[in-house]
Amino acid sequence: MSTDDRNRNRFALRSTVSAVLDHPLAGLERRRTAVAVAYLCALLGLFVVSYAGANVTVDDVLLDTLSLGFDHVSTVLIVAVTVTITMVPLAYAIWNGGPGLAFAIPLVPVALGDLAAGQYVLGVDTAVALTAGAAASSLALYATDVRTAGSLRPWRTAGGPAVPRLLSVTVLTVVAAFGIAQFVAVVPPRSLGRYAPFAALWLVPFGVVASYWAGEVRTTVATRTDHADGDRADT
Repeated sequence: MSTDDRNRNRFALRSTVSAVLDHPLAGLERRRTAVAVAYLCALLGLFVVSYAGANVTVDDVLLDTLSLGFDHVSTVLIVAVTVTITMVPLAYAIWNGGPGLAFAIPLVPVALGDLAAGQYVLGVDTAVALTAGAAASSLALYATDVRTAGSLRPWRTAGGPAVPRLLSVTVLTVVAAFGIAQFVAVVPPRSLGRYAPFAALWLVPFGVVASYWAGEVRTTVATRTDHADGDRADT
């Protein structure tokens, strides 16, 4: 590969990264979005180290038995995963908006766990991650529009949210709800009991999405009424 080709590839990569960091579904401010991405990369690094300690052997001896450092890494990873699934997405949604990234954050540790296990399991962790993701996604939409509109009821302001963002959040909410419906249908009561405390988070996406679409319907009806009144006045 020539130097020109390498330069073009680097430029293309930088352009792609910039486009992702600047995308409204990722966040409002590029630096804050980059912090969130760096956090997820650090989480990935912890996962790799922990996985290596539990699976890689040296002279038929697992690495985590050779050093206490691997135990410390595993402990930190457990805490980080718990916080990432439950608290980080909601905090990020308020801090930087970005409904797409806010939805993805809690799913990252779950995906890493499924990858390590070599199979997909719709368990309590996945259900909690989907619920937190849906809540964070809708909260990000709301927090962004509160800043823009200067109102605690941004769906009542002129213009409302950008329709693509609202559609994206709606789709993410529906996908998460479908996953939870499958979870409820197949898991035993004990698992449902573990998930139950997190079910209250569904009040956030259902309330936000319903309020926005109700506002869109009111706006559409009012616009059509104004057009009809104008046509009658012209005649």
